[in-house]
Amino acid sequence: MEETHYLIEEELEIIQDNRFFKFGTDSVLLANFVKLRRGDKVIDLGTGSGVIPLLLAYKNKGIKLSGVEIQKPLADLAQRNVELNQMNDKIEIINKDLCRLKEEMEAGSFDVVVSNPPYLPVDAGKIKANKYLAAARHEIHAELEDVIAAAAHLLKFGGLFYLVYRVERLTEVIESLAKYNCQAKKIRFVQSRRDKEADIFLLQAKLGAKPGLRVEPVLIIYKEDSSEYTAELKEIYGEDS
Repeated sequence: MEETHYLIEEELEIIQDNRFFKFGTDSVLLANFVKLRRGDKVIDLGTGSGVIPLLLAYKNKGIKLSGVEIQKPLADLAQRNVELNQMNDKIEIINKDLCRLKEEMEAGSFDVVVSNPPYLPVDAGKIKANKYLAAARHEIHAELEDVIAAAAHLLKFGGLFYLVYRVERLTEVIESLAKYNCQAKKIRFVQSRRDKEADIFLLQAKLGAKPGLRVEPVLIIYKEDSSEYTAELKEIYGEDS
């Protein structure tokens, strides 16, 4: 069953299908973390329903966006979301396997690569029976290193890679980035509440950069003892504080 919701109230809509993984806060936070310049060419690896390109196109002028999605029904849904928001001139949805982009797309053709990939190896936790939900949670179609390798191939020298991922795999991320000549340059940890440990992090890496990592203030999602978003989260979602 499909439902249409607002991503940005009265401005940006998205169709969601109950068969597929529904986008969460992670994608919204990542899109907000990404900093773009007019003229940038941007590609989202594993775009799902297209939420990240939609948000980036809405918030930034003069950029060209691509979203890569291996699952045909999801790629079709992402294309419909692009058309729903009349963004065909800004966003291209590509139904391809990101693991094969090195063979099919020119090296150094993008200024920025973005990804919110599956967080879990296939041997971690129970895999969902629904193949679409399984692929959203587990590394069935691409592992972490595949995503980083694809990003490094697609980026111009000095280009930026933005990632949201689980904290327990941070060491693996940093090591894999270095293997492909990328250095982590900026990181922000995300906590559900001030007294909880961070679950995820937002990371900016740069192709061909020297080492030097800046840690930004922690992002808190909920107010203490409440299910209400903090003022910063409300601002990200375009809500009144």
